[in-house]
Amino acid sequence: MMKNNYWLWAVALILVNTGWYFVSQQNASQEINRPGAEFSESRNAELSVVYGDELDYEIVHCFESINGVVYNVSINIQQGSKTLYSWEGDTNDGCITHTSSAEEGDIVVNTEIEEGVEVTTELTTWPMKSAFPIGVVLFSVGTIVVAFGETFVRYMIKKYKDDGTDNQANEIGENNSDSSNIWQDPLRPN
Repeated sequence: MMKNNYWLWAVALILVNTGWYFVSQQNASQEINRPGAEFSESRNAELSVVYGDELDYEIVHCFESINGVVYNVSINIQQGSKTLYSWEGDTNDGCITHTSSAEEGDIVVNTEIEEGVEVTTELTTWPMKSAFPIGVVLFSVGTIVVAFGETFVRYMIKKYKDDGTDNQANEIGENNSDSSNIWQDPLRPN
């Protein structure tokens, strides 16, 4: 029976860490500019991370001409005085995806377009991705502590019950052992 218990805890360990993997891979999206909303040439965004000081990000930008004329467009991402990403092209280039890493902090997305262009810009980050290894360690240790703690508690309960049963049996036997009478009261458990 004990071997089955270890197998169950091993499965629990795998399930806990698999769940943590899926949680840590969740992304956070920020719309910088989109059609139908008020366009802004300069927008602030935030790169935030749960653990560490660097994170992965992805920026997707699409420029579309409303009237079919080809226009020049550009996008530039700054973090302080550092340029994280710069792109220049035209409305025929379609959607562009850029993936990189950067330090945690505020960024500024500068977009230059001409009249007659719709722009869609979306920033995606994975704030918990860098916390995955430390989370695996913490959740594994926690699961192991619960597993062996449960085994220890069961052992202590069994030991307490065994000690209590022996004492009660001795007390019953001592109280009812009167050798002068042939008849004695029946023994009843408490």
